[in-house]
Amino acid sequence: MTLVIETTPSTVCRRCAHAFCCATIIILYGFSQVSAASLESRLTTGWEYDDNVLEDPSGRTAGGAGTLSLFSSARINSAVSASRFDLQLGYKAHHRLSSSDSLTAGDVLVQRFAAETERRAGSSVLGASGELKLRNVYRKNQLDLLSEEGYVRGQGQLYLRRRAGSLGQLSVYWRQSFFNFESFKTFDYNSFGPRLRLTRRLGPRLAGALEYGYTRRLCERPVSRPGEDGGLEVLDFKQRDNLHQLDLTLSYGSAWLVNGTYTLQRNDSNNFGFSYWNNRFSFLLGRRLPGEAYLNAYLFFELRRYSDRTSLPILTEVITEENDNNGAVIKLSRPLGRVLEASLTWSLYRNQSSLRDLDFRKNLMDCALTWRF
Repeated sequence: MTLVIETTPSTVCRRCAHAFCCATIIILYGFSQVSAASLESRLTTGWEYDDNVLEDPSGRTAGGAGTLSLFSSARINSAVSASRFDLQLGYKAHHRLSSSDSLTAGDVLVQRFAAETERRAGSSVLGASGELKLRNVYRKNQLDLLSEEGYVRGQGQLYLRRRAGSLGQLSVYWRQSFFNFESFKTFDYNSFGPRLRLTRRLGPRLAGALEYGYTRRLCERPVSRPGEDGGLEVLDFKQRDNLHQLDLTLSYGSAWLVNGTYTLQRNDSNNFGFSYWNNRFSFLLGRRLPGEAYLNAYLFFELRRYSDRTSLPILTEVITEENDNNGAVIKLSRPLGRVLEASLTWSLYRNQSSLRDLDFRKNLMDCALTWRF
């Protein structure tokens, strides 16, 4: 079986390509000043049980899948710089759910490449990072689930970090990204914008961060407006969104490692039905248990309210893996030796959408063995 990934010059916009080029030049410059280098890899194999493989809002079809992933990270350091390069490959093969191909979940191949470098310049730190993720689906379900759609996603950013006196540490970012779907081209978009982040230690075990970001998103989706008949009529220009986001994060370290983030979003769109306020809460917990075991938990939920009112369903997000409104992920892991680790993960997702076909619940159980080398 041969898997071919094709990209064309239109896949990446000029603005995003420029950001990736700048990030690559800075990263390669960081690699040229080498004094120490290390390479760490881990290979994970496991089996996953899904009680709603087809993500059906009514009847559930359960099934299993075998998983295999490889993650490698190379670090290169010098007296004034630090660089990292990551490679991640993941493969998930679903078992056949029935003799009918219409009940066969698509197998997924994920490839991710990321690089980051930082360099000291006096009292400041200059940095750049880039990431490219490719998701391909084959032996695909005939139901053509949106969550099984393949895509290419890329992001590049430049940043400056320095002390801001007694206020703490100030970081300034400029980020550009693109998102291209395999067949749903109307959902492709490019985005760019700045971020400001202030981090400060509030006590011996407590730290806080305040962050504001602005994102300008240029979508391929055409704009719709309410018509005289009460429905929506499509216009001949594209959607443009202005997303404002404010994050407040508190981190506490003791017997429990706790990280909590509150996110407030305001999206202003020229497309009817896509302007909203969103409140999101997320908590990351960690604790070491007896017997060298370790417990991790990630909880999240959000409250989204749309500004426009319409009787028709409006789909604001396509990929369900990025549209989970409420959920919990709990992982229990334990080393079995110097290089081998076992883990058990339970995930609960409650995906909510104005489009009924994307309004579903699912539970995942995953057991895995990880070999570090």
